[in-house]
Amino acid sequence: MTDRPDFTESTDAVPRGHVQLEGGYTFAYERAHKDRRRSHTAPEALLRVGLFDSFELQLGWEGYAWSESQFETQTRGGRRVLREEWRQGATDVSVGFKYKLLEQDGLRPHFGLIGAFAPPSGSAGISSGDVDPEAKLLWAYDLGDRVGIAGNVNFGVPHDAGDRFFQTSASLSLGVGLTDRLGGYVEYFGFYPHAEQADCAHWLNGGLTLLLTDNLQLDWRVGAGLNEEADDFFAGVGFAWRW
Repeated sequence: MTDRPDFTESTDAVPRGHVQLEGGYTFAYERAHKDRRRSHTAPEALLRVGLFDSFELQLGWEGYAWSESQFETQTRGGRRVLREEWRQGATDVSVGFKYKLLEQDGLRPHFGLIGAFAPPSGSAGISSGDVDPEAKLLWAYDLGDRVGIAGNVNFGVPHDAGDRFFQTSASLSLGVGLTDRLGGYVEYFGFYPHAEQADCAHWLNGGLTLLLTDNLQLDWRVGAGLNEEADDFFAGVGFAWRW
């Protein structure tokens, strides 16, 4: 099982003795009145190494992020002008693990756990500038051979603009096996920061996965924000390769 392209992480760990590399590219667009922002992120790399039964190590790097913003400002003379701003740099690397806690049994779903931290390893202006820990509780329930639901409840203590705050996020995903090699999903996810002057953000997205071989998968996704705090639109492509 892969941890992409949806926000929801799989409860399954990479089998012992195997290595899995996942990666991709995402474009996001946001517009508020006359202000616009276009952002790009790649390679969204996640290296997963199966060390023991149901346990893997993870090394993640969202990659290089660059964005173009257009916003309207007012000059001293009262004239309004449109300005452009570029921002680019490397994001922080994260180190963590995944452990499969429980298999599905009756009404009890699959359960898993991810623990990770991101030291300040990115570019100035992109990196948070401090260590950011995170924990994710993963669950999934198979409704049949081709249909399942899954979700995550995540807890983090990110650092932003010199302040540290507690943030939760969650997701709910419905996955369907369309054929033996083609799958699809629809998903909700949101971020709920517990900080002053920070509002919740909600998204809805869907996508497809195509299994080219038993160890190589391609994916596509597209989504939209459900409120003003979320990006208006995003789309991405990616892959997962196991050996």
